Amino acid sequence: MKKGGKEGKGKGGGKQSGGAPREYLTCALKFLASEAFVAGIIGKGGAVISGMRTSCKAKLHFTEYGEVYPGTESRVLTAQTNDEELLNQVIEQMVAKLDEVAKDGSDAENSGVEGDLKIKVLVPRAAAGSIIGKGGVTIKLLRESSGAKISISDASSSGPAADQVVSVQGEEEAIKTVLAEVNKHIQALKDDEQAIQALKDEGWFQGWATTPGTVSWAYSNLSGGGASSSRVYSHTPGIDLMLSVAQNLPPYVMEDSRGFALSCVVPDDLVGGLIGRGGSGTREIETLTGAKISIREISDDPGNRTLNIAGALPAACAAYMLMMKRYLDVEQQSAGSSW
Repeated sequence: MKKGGKEGKGKGGGKQSGGAPREYLTCALKFLASEAFVAGIIGKGGAVISGMRTSCKAKLHFTEYGEVYPGTESRVLTAQTNDEELLNQVIEQMVAKLDEVAKDGSDAENSGVEGDLKIKVLVPRAAAGSIIGKGGVTIKLLRESSGAKISISDASSSGPAADQVVSVQGEEEAIKTVLAEVNKHIQALKDDEQAIQALKDEGWFQGWATTPGTVSWAYSNLSGGGASSSRVYSHTPGIDLMLSVAQNLPPYVMEDSRGFALSCVVPDDLVGGLIGRGGSGTREIETLTGAKISIREISDDPGNRTLNIAGALPAACAAYMLMMKRYLDVEQQSAGSSW
C-alpha cells in the first residue's frame, strides 16, 4: 500500500489530515477507520466532518491516505475535545455514520452490516487493564450489559502509551455503550498523571493523545525476485533517525560488496523460539533480507549462544532488527503472557 496524498478518495474534506494534531485538548479517543468509513465521516465537500467539529467542539484528524495502523488497512482518526461528554457526542455521531456505511453493504468486513456493526478503537496500555478488570471481571460485565462482542489485542510495545486495539461488534446502541465506557477509562488516566510523572515518564498521555503513531511503508522483497509486499511501522523518533541516516549515506557505503557482520549474545533457552519451528523463522528473514543468519554455541558459556548476521549493510541491519523483534517476542512469551 503506497502512501498517497489524497483523503477519502475524492470525497472532500480539504486539509483534515496531515498526521498528529498540534494543539493538545485534554480528552482524546482514537478510531480505526476504513476508507469507506473515512469517506462517510468526511462527507460531500467535507460537510459531515465540519458539522462534527462544530457541534462537538472537537478536533478531528485523520492520518494521510496510505498511513494505516499496523496489521490493518485502516487510517487512524484522532478525536480531541476538552470535555469527556463532548467526546461521547463524537462517539454518537461516529457510530451513527458507521451504521449508514454498514447499511450500504460494501464494507461489511470492516464496518459490519445493518444491525451488527464493527468498530475498532485504540486505547493506551495504561487504560486496557482497567477496561479488562481483575480476572476479566469488568469486561465480562460490559459484554453482558451491552450485548456486544468485545476483544482487546496485546499491546503494540511496552510503556503506558503503547496502543492496544479494542474491537467491538454488535447493535448500534451496544457499540455506543461500550465506546462511552472505553472513553471513561481513557480519560480517567489523566487523574494519574502526577504518579506517572513521579516515575519520570512525563506527559505520556499528551503524547498518546496527539500522536497517531502510524505510518505505512511499501517496499519490494529485499532479497529480489519476490512480489512487492507492504509493511507498516510505528512512526517514532527512532524510525525517523534510522531513515534519516540511511537516506544520507553515500552509495559506496550501502553498496559495498564486501558485506558487513553483526553479532550479539542470546540466551540458550530462547534459541528455539528465535529460530522457529524447523528453522522457519530465520529462513523467512534470510529470504526477505538476503542476509545470512547463524546461531553458534559458546564453548565456555553453555547458557548463551552467539547470533551472527552477515550481508550487505542494509540487509544485515534489516535482518538484525527483525531478529531482535523475534527475540523480544520470544522473551515475552517465555515470561508468561498477557490477557
